[in-house]
Amino acid sequence: MKKKITWNLLTMAIIVSFAGCSTTSHIEVAKGVDFSKYKTFGWLNDSGVQAANRADNDIIDNNIKNSISVELQKKNWMEADRQPDVWLDYNVMVEKGVRRETDPAYIYPYTGYYYNSWRHRMGYFYNPAFFSGYRSYNVPFKEGTLTVNMVDAKTNKLIWQGWAKGDITDKGVTSKEAEADVRSIFRKLDLPVE
Repeated sequence: MKKKITWNLLTMAIIVSFAGCSTTSHIEVAKGVDFSKYKTFGWLNDSGVQAANRADNDIIDNNIKNSISVELQKKNWMEADRQPDVWLDYNVMVEKGVRRETDPAYIYPYTGYYYNSWRHRMGYFYNPAFFSGYRSYNVPFKEGTLTVNMVDAKTNKLIWQGWAKGDITDKGVTSKEAEADVRSIFRKLDLPVE
């Protein structure tokens, strides 16, 4: 009996944890790219338009870069200060939107009173709740997109792009959300591991 209860609790915990994950990730690879010739990476300069679309503080910026570096180092890539094989860059975009949701509506149960003239006392009746239709309303939300770009250092061409989209629960993007997005993006990058 204890095993069955434990198994049911574990199953419910897994379902609840996956229900909160609304992040979707995608990748796009340029045709004819041979990733076996790339072994080092570096970061593009933090200036101009690219810096404007970065994370809004240095802590999150460093955490995103570290997460990307860790994922690439798992694939035996090394970070190089000079003359890397690829340049990396990322940007974060937050968009506001409105989602239309619909819930069933019920008329609330109530008790009514009346005077019974035959018995000369008060009587009551109970009216149960019943379905009366649907109620629609707008829910504002924020959706964040983290995009990672990989550019060939020799040809200066975009060879790979990965992005993750998901609902943002706080005012901005947190390090925890960004790290989870980076992991989901790089799970789809199939690099040869030596």
